[in-house]
Formats: sequence, structure tokens, C-alpha cells
Amino acid sequence: MKTIIAVILTLLVVQSLSAQTPEFPVEKKSAIVDNLTVGIESENTGLHTSAALVMYDLINEAYLESADASKAMVPLLKMLKEGKTDEERIAAAVALYELGNPIGIYRLRGVAVFDDNEKIALICKNLYFTYHKLHGTEYLVAF
Repeated sequence: MKTIIAVILTLLVVQSLSAQTPEFPVEKKSAIVDNLTVGIESENTGLHTSAALVMYDLINEAYLESADASKAMVPLLKMLKEGKTDEERIAAAVALYELGNPIGIYRLRGVAVFDDNEKIALICKNLYFTYHKLHGTEYLVAF
């Protein structure tokens, strides 16, 4: 009887410990951001898109903080402006939104107002509005 209780207790403890989010050391966070930045700056379209989406996922799941990933903001801004496909530009917009940097959010506004691609403009507009609604800040423009 004691053995069964000990085994059940051990299983519960192991399960609860494995459900916790692992905390990456600073060196590992830096390496992750550096590798994702290289992926975003690469010439491969698929690698661009997936690196931006992985960055979004890591920030969204709290493995990285947006301050840790701020090095990737400039390549994401470039990708949003010069992306060849809609998917690239959408991935960059979503990653910039998740970073939450004011420069990136302001760029989403610029794309929403001035971009010729209606699909990209609509997505950036929605991300811009969502950011300001969630943070209780003022819009800089009415669309």
C-alpha cells in the first residue's frame, strides 16, 4: 500500500514539474535571437517566414521576453517593407506586434495607411488597433 501511494505521489510530482515553462539562461536566449535574426535576414523566403513566426511563438509562449528579442526588430521592419510575398510580410507584422516596440507598432500604422496591398494593410490596421486597445493607448490616426 505504501509503495502504491509513493508511486502515485512520484508520478504527480514529476508531471507537475514537467508542466512548468523552462527558463532559458541569458546566453541561450541571446543565441536563439541571433539564430532567428540570421534566419530573418537570409535570402530564403521560407526561412524568413518561419523565423519570424518562431520568434512570435517564443515571445507569445513566454520563452523569450520582447526586450530579449529587440535585436531582431530592424530585420523585421525591413522584411515588412521589402517582403516579396504576402506571407513574409504578414509574419513580420505579427512578430513586430508581439515585440511591442513603439517603433514597430508605428510602422504597422504606416503600412496600414500607405501600403497598396489591401490584405497587408488590413492586417496591419487590425494589429495596430488591437495593440492600442489592449494597452489602453490612443490611436494616432483614424482609418
